[in-house]
Amino acid sequence: MHSLSTPSKRSIKPLSSLLMAALGALAMVSGTAAAAGKLRDHEVVLDKDGRLLPWTDYDKVLKWSMNFIKQCPTVPTKFGDDPWYLVTSKFSVKGEFMRNQNCQGSHAYWAVETLVRYYAYTGDADALPPVKRILDRVLNYHSPTGWAWQNVPPTQDDSADGEYTDERSEPDKICLTGVAYLKFYKLTGDEKYLKAARGIAATIIAHVGAGSETQSPLPFRVNLKTGEVIDPYTSDMLAPVLLLDELIHLGETAQGSYQATRDKLWQWVLEYPVKNNRWTGYYEDMVTNFNNCNQQTPMETARFMLRHPEMDPDYKRHVAGLLAFVKDRFGKSKRFGATSIKEQDICFQEMSSHTARYASIVAKWYALSQDPNDREEARASYALVTYSFYDKFSQGEAAVNYTGIGYNHPWFTDSYFDYMCHIQDGMTELPDMAPADADHILGSDSVIKKVTYQAGQIEYTTFEPRGTEVLRITFKPTKILADGKDLPPAAWTYGEYHGVPGVLHIRRDAARQIVITSR
Repeated sequence: MHSLSTPSKRSIKPLSSLLMAALGALAMVSGTAAAAGKLRDHEVVLDKDGRLLPWTDYDKVLKWSMNFIKQCPTVPTKFGDDPWYLVTSKFSVKGEFMRNQNCQGSHAYWAVETLVRYYAYTGDADALPPVKRILDRVLNYHSPTGWAWQNVPPTQDDSADGEYTDERSEPDKICLTGVAYLKFYKLTGDEKYLKAARGIAATIIAHVGAGSETQSPLPFRVNLKTGEVIDPYTSDMLAPVLLLDELIHLGETAQGSYQATRDKLWQWVLEYPVKNNRWTGYYEDMVTNFNNCNQQTPMETARFMLRHPEMDPDYKRHVAGLLAFVKDRFGKSKRFGATSIKEQDICFQEMSSHTARYASIVAKWYALSQDPNDREEARASYALVTYSFYDKFSQGEAAVNYTGIGYNHPWFTDSYFDYMCHIQDGMTELPDMAPADADHILGSDSVIKKVTYQAGQIEYTTFEPRGTEVLRITFKPTKILADGKDLPPAAWTYGEYHGVPGVLHIRRDAARQIVITSR
């Protein structure tokens, strides 16, 4: 993505002062409901205190956005009629096809991230086929044995024809594709995806170098056939960390090389970008430029720290610093008091996926801080991201979404796959985002393989035997079974959570099948 201007460098402020600034902005809009106007195609909704509210409910945002993917228009290719997401990365605001560089590696990763959350939330199995199409097309074009980078996917397609034949690729997106394979394997049990992820990991480990301040342990962009390094630096060494960490948690070791390499890469992240904030080299249509930082990698790094505090003893200070960096550099814009996040210095545009990503990290931070200011910061930004949903060219219950308040053309990442999953992540700490009159799994640290919702009863099966789930439900559970046995009362709580009624927390220590019932 490209911008109109590049901002000057900004100083980094402590998180506490940033939150005070947010409160000041909220105070400025108090009492302005009568002259609120519009954001994009929707009338602005404010509460009695002038705080921005979503223009519609989040449940509709999720379901109608997924409906567009399930009903995606097609374009002729050598394979027949291909859904647009197999061919191009974006389309027009009028819902018309545009031929653009495809970003199939990013599509694969973010589509699976959205799918595993969306399926758990809805039980809608019709959401699986579009994601399977993406993974299978990518898998069809892995590099041949004998290439310098063998058994890995090209992660972008400059010809945008549904054939992923480019020789260049980005190792971080290669790793993210591997993560997508592993999670889809957990969801479906199809071992071809596990095998493909192992092949990627073997090649990645063979190419990891020492790394330095100006050269990452894996390069940003390479020629898969010749091994030529096209671009030597990316701050996104989180991607191979995620891949190797997933394999380790599957019980795989590769004679210890997975853990040793993961730890080496993670230490580089902590030693360099976490300290110097050179968060650059992520987007497929960019080259490394140390003056062009982005919000994507620091926020995803913060997410990993919050999910895996054992990986960083100083994670609280680091997460606070990363939030402050992103808010101060990319979150200067306020919309009715809500922080709106821009993508990167060279594409300095407000985008809803990035605002939702930021909100999801702040919501998780709120779980630690219990500071109501953090809750309000996340809540307001989440409200803002609804205004890019369902543009005026949308039809029926299928949403054509703007990329954001400040960017028109819909992207399959920013408007859908790398947007919906962040809304769902926020629901675990802000459960009032989910409807009170329906039953939903809001979040799990496992992949939910199967779920069925019935009146007064929910059944689900997880991949991992240990984990936790958060649900918002319409009934008071009288019995919870775990693998056919009563789940001990100490392993679940039901009631009000963060001021929201009807929230159920479950902790599984050695069970995969859960039945929740009021009968």
